Amino acid sequence: MQVSKWGNSLAIRIPNVVVEALELKEGDEVEITVAGVRQLGVERDRRREKALETVRRLARPFPPGWKFDREEANEQGAAEDDRGIEDGRGGEAGRRLAGRPRTRRRAG
Repeated sequence: MQVSKWGNSLAIRIPNVVVEALELKEGDEVEITVAGVRQLGVERDRRREKALETVRRLARPFPPGWKFDREEANEQGAAEDDRGIEDGRGGEAGRRLAGRPRTRRRAG
């Protein structure tokens, strides 16, 4: 296999025999490990599949006649923000934060 430049990273192409053996398709997650001196191990990463299986197994049915209402959910979220519940702080601290825009921290 040849190592190639792909953006700021290095990449290798997985040979078709490995793709077929692991039943891979575009978008699948794989885990690559160091198997020895100048050797790599390639395994299909099944963590996502296992997590979805757990969510499906634990899922509970909705009550009969239940229907999601986006407007109602947005109204409830706005009311919680106004009460300072967004950050878990009630009282004066929550009221001070309620009017502030939400920000995201960048990983870095």
